[in-house]
Amino acid sequence: MSWISLLITFGLVHVAALVAPGPDFALMLRAAVSGGRKYAFALALGLSSAIMLHTLTVTFAADVLQLYLPSLMLVLPWLAASWLGYLGISCLRAPIDTSAPTAASVSQLNLKNGWWTGFATNALNPKAYVYFFSVIAGMLPHQSPLGFKLALIGLFFLLALAWFGFLGWALNINRFRQQLIRRQWLILKFSGVVLLVFAALLLLQGYQRLLA
Repeated sequence: MSWISLLITFGLVHVAALVAPGPDFALMLRAAVSGGRKYAFALALGLSSAIMLHTLTVTFAADVLQLYLPSLMLVLPWLAASWLGYLGISCLRAPIDTSAPTAASVSQLNLKNGWWTGFATNALNPKAYVYFFSVIAGMLPHQSPLGFKLALIGLFFLLALAWFGFLGWALNINRFRQQLIRRQWLILKFSGVVLLVFAALLLLQGYQRLLA
């Protein structure tokens, strides 16, 4: 298989993983009703930055990660569950305002929450570490040239940014967004429940790993 073909294969696998529903989508949905397009893009950039960090770590330090991954998996589920639980409760307790956010409130949200919320959500996700390690370490030849590794890191980042950026744009199309805002209560509750379900699953995973 040529390097181009391998890069395309990596890209297809990554796209399939990106579009699968998860806490990332719940956050993008929440952003559409509470933050606006700028906040959604900041969130998308944070999620994509964490994906780039995962790819960079596994691509250049797979051996080190393999050494520490078992210990890391004992801690990460608890940290991730705490973070997702906090986000879920925030959604459930969020005040409902059916008016569009002001420019000042959106700017404040961007500065305080956007990038860091996306980055922390993905960076703390233990399943992301397992996924990237399994896919990249399992498919990447040991003698891969530096140029290919850099291209892989750039590809994963750009695909993630394109997907989450598209979600942020699509969910904020004016007519569609007005419908979302009118159903803000339902969307925030739905997002909160989804995040809490993922938090509960991570707590269960953490507990099972302690017993193993």
